[in-house]
Amino acid sequence: MSLLSERDRQTVQSHLAALTHDVTLLFFTQTIGAPETVTIARQVVDEVASLSDRITVEEVNLILDRERSAQFGIDRIPGIVLLRDGADTRMRFLGAPAGYEFSSLVESILLAGTDDSGLTDESKQLIAEKATGPLDVKVFVTPTCPHCPRAVTLAHRMAVESPNISATCVEASEFHDLSRQYRVTGVPKTVSSSGAEILGALPEEEFVRGVLAGQSDSGLMP
Repeated sequence: MSLLSERDRQTVQSHLAALTHDVTLLFFTQTIGAPETVTIARQVVDEVASLSDRITVEEVNLILDRERSAQFGIDRIPGIVLLRDGADTRMRFLGAPAGYEFSSLVESILLAGTDDSGLTDESKQLIAEKATGPLDVKVFVTPTCPHCPRAVTLAHRMAVESPNISATCVEASEFHDLSRQYRVTGVPKTVSSSGAEILGALPEEEFVRGVLAGQSDSGLMP
């Protein structure tokens, strides 16, 4: 049974027609002991992939392929990594991209399959100046939060813009340990390895500055 109505399928398909690069969705799962959300996530990625010849899904077993899981920094399931023409875009999803986060997945596929991050020139310049060292960004979300996709997409745009930035959308209600670790009491909550924390969905300039706030001019944490 399709997750999308015929009208929604046509809408998403028309958006995906803009893809100019091949996009691979690495879908991390496991055979035994997988949570129910893995099935939901698999339905989502399969349905999206069916809407464009440029999208393929490649399954990776978290347990049996530890080397590849470690390569992409995935340590739990379901996990999704987006590749552009086989190269890592540094965009990730942990948890099923359902509800409002379905739109985040579609936006990320468009980012992976096209040539521009879509950020303003000011944001691009700031990232070039500040993100000179590795920066890991996590955006905690829930499927029922209408404001979460904005934060996820901005974080993913930053990852596409800079090879030093990786950005992961984390489904807070699926991974309670991560939610406790990062003191998530509301969503969207964005945290970065620089020590920055942002609660809520901010305009682009404020979001980019906030994520990079802990970065020194050398790109390293002070």
